[in-house]
Amino acid sequence: MPIKKQTNIAYEGICNELGITIDELLKLVKNKDKHLSSCEEKISLIQVIEEYVLYLKKLEKLNRRSSNTLVTYLNFLYRVKSFVISRKPKITLSELNESIIFEILENSNPRKDEGLSIHTVNKYMAIIRGMLGYAFEQGYTEKDLRYKFSINTTSTLPRYLNDVQIEKVLKGALQKTYGYRKRAMILFLLGTGCRVSELTNMKVSDFIVDENLILIRRGKRNKERYIPMFKEVKVAILHYLKVSGVSEWNSDLKGYLFSQDEGLIREKKVLERSVQYLVRDLFDSIGLGKDFTVHSFRHTFAVKCLKSGIKEPYLMQMLGHEDPKTTAIYTKLLPKDLKEEVMKYYPFPFEELLGQLI
Repeated sequence: MPIKKQTNIAYEGICNELGITIDELLKLVKNKDKHLSSCEEKISLIQVIEEYVLYLKKLEKLNRRSSNTLVTYLNFLYRVKSFVISRKPKITLSELNESIIFEILENSNPRKDEGLSIHTVNKYMAIIRGMLGYAFEQGYTEKDLRYKFSINTTSTLPRYLNDVQIEKVLKGALQKTYGYRKRAMILFLLGTGCRVSELTNMKVSDFIVDENLILIRRGKRNKERYIPMFKEVKVAILHYLKVSGVSEWNSDLKGYLFSQDEGLIREKKVLERSVQYLVRDLFDSIGLGKDFTVHSFRHTFAVKCLKSGIKEPYLMQMLGHEDPKTTAIYTKLLPKDLKEEVMKYYPFPFEELLGQLI
């Protein structure tokens, strides 16, 4: 016996308000899924990309997204748009899938023989997921399509350099054109743990020699932090400044610390991309694979600080981390270093006990 579902909705009243019959209302309800599906099928991927780009630019103007992040997002979205226009101009949003994104990444990868790192793939998948989330919020899709683009959660150890590799990289940098500047940049990254963007945006006056402090500014909002100036870094940077035309540091110098200009007027800063290309070239020359990037200098600084006994909360402050979990990543050592650190304390009481039992 069928069970009748009771409801308090006055369907006849609704129909009277809308000026339609009960049959027309039922037909409208039955066709709603078909209508939504039709909208989803027709929405152009190019249209969504263009709207999402405008949305991201608006966020940047409102200081809700950094300019560096915006550049990364826009560069990739323009690559996707260019690919779609040339290969699949009629593709709809719902037809976009991981295979298409991988094809775009592989075609634009300058090192096809090395493949793509997990970090790189995750970065671009996150951009696509952001666009799809935007499309869902705008009502362009009935379903949230982000599930189609997975983020690989495989945990990887931070890649850092040993002392021999550091020496080779510094020597290689010195042999380049303007080697004094390039060596100084590498040494600065190793001795401060700064991000590349923090290095390229640093002013001479931020390198506060008389107080042995370095002022780090991050992002468009200029988040600030101070870090100690280690003696080796101080000596190296003062030597670099002297060679590049600044015989004596003073707080009135407002130009960029690492500048393409020589002398006291330092208006043209070194570009992030130039630093990244330099580091990749240096790493290739000593056989370091794609898992090592310019960020490996930051990893190296963090691991050496922890191994020397600096406590995590202090390291967190120096690195500018907001989440302790991010700093905790650097406590994971590569197998060889883990063995060396642990065996410093051998024999353990437990090992002595085992020796007696055996």
